[in-house]
Amino acid sequence: MRKTLSQPTYYHHVEHLKEQQGSKKTLWASLIITLFFTLVEFVGGLLSNSLALLSDSAHMLSDVLALGLSMIAIYFAAKAPTARYTFGYLRLEILAALLNGLALIVIAIGICYEGIMRIIQPQTVDVKLMLTISVIGLIVNIILTIILARSLKGEDNINVQSALWHFIGDLLNSVGVIVAVVIIYFTQWVLIDPILSILISLIILRGGYKIVKNAWDILMAKVPDELDTDDIIARMKEHPNVLDVHEFHLSAITTGHYTLSAHVVVDNKGDAENYQVINDIAAMLKDDYKLDHTTLQIEHLQANHLDDPYFEQIK
Repeated sequence: MRKTLSQPTYYHHVEHLKEQQGSKKTLWASLIITLFFTLVEFVGGLLSNSLALLSDSAHMLSDVLALGLSMIAIYFAAKAPTARYTFGYLRLEILAALLNGLALIVIAIGICYEGIMRIIQPQTVDVKLMLTISVIGLIVNIILTIILARSLKGEDNINVQSALWHFIGDLLNSVGVIVAVVIIYFTQWVLIDPILSILISLIILRGGYKIVKNAWDILMAKVPDELDTDDIIARMKEHPNVLDVHEFHLSAITTGHYTLSAHVVVDNKGDAENYQVINDIAAMLKDDYKLDHTTLQIEHLQANHLDDPYFEQIK
C-alpha cells in the first residue's frame, strides 16, 4: 500500500498556500452588505421602473456571486499542498478571478443592450423612489470600495482586486443614477437613464477585461511584468563558475507567488563546489528578486554538452 505523507512540509521547503485573514474578513463583510442591498435595489428598480437601478441590482447580484467565488478560492488557497496537488490550490484563486472578470463582461454587454432597447422605446420612471434608492446605493458602494481598497494595500489578492472593480462599477452606476434623476426631474428627458447606463457599462467592461487579462497572463505562465527575463539570466551568468543558463522558465502560480526553473552549466570542478554555485545563485535570486521558489539543475560541460556545437568555443 502506498504511504501518504501527512505533513506537506516533508516535501516542500516553500509552503504553497496563502493565509489571507484580512482578505477573508473584507470579503465576508462585503458579501453580507452587498446581498442585502441587492434585494433593496432590485425591488426599488421594479417599483420605480428604472433601468439604471435594475442594471445596478443585476451587477450587484454578480458581485454576490463573485464574492462567493472569491471566498471559496481564498479558503482553498489556505489549504496545504497534497501528494496529488503539489502546488496546493493556489491556482483556484486565478480561476475564480477569471470567472469574475467574464461575469463583468457579460453583465456590461447585457446592460448596454438593454440601454439601447430603452432608447428605442423610452419609458417613464419614478424619480423620487429612484433618487432614494440611488443615494443609499451610493453610500453603500463608497463604504465597500474603501474597505476593499484598504484590504488590497495590506494583501495582494486578485479576487479582492476583481471585487473592487465590481464595486467601482457599482459606485459609478450609483452616481450615474443620481445624475439621471436630477436631469429627469428638471428636464423630463427620460433617455438620460439608459444613456448613462450604457456609459457605465463600458467602464464595467474595461474592468472585466483587465481582470480577465491578468488571470489569463498567469494561466498562460507569462513572466510577471515586474521581472525581466534577460536581466535575471545575465545576473546568473555573472557568477564566475557559470558558463551558461538555459531552459529558463519564470511564471506566477498565483498573485505574489512566483516560480523559477533553469539549467545552469558549470565548469568541471568538484561536485561540492558546483553545488555551492547553485546555492549562491539561489541566494541571489531570493535577495535581489524575491524569488523564493527556484529549481536549478546543474549541468557539466563535458557530461551534458559534449556534442553540442553551441559549446564548442568554450571547450
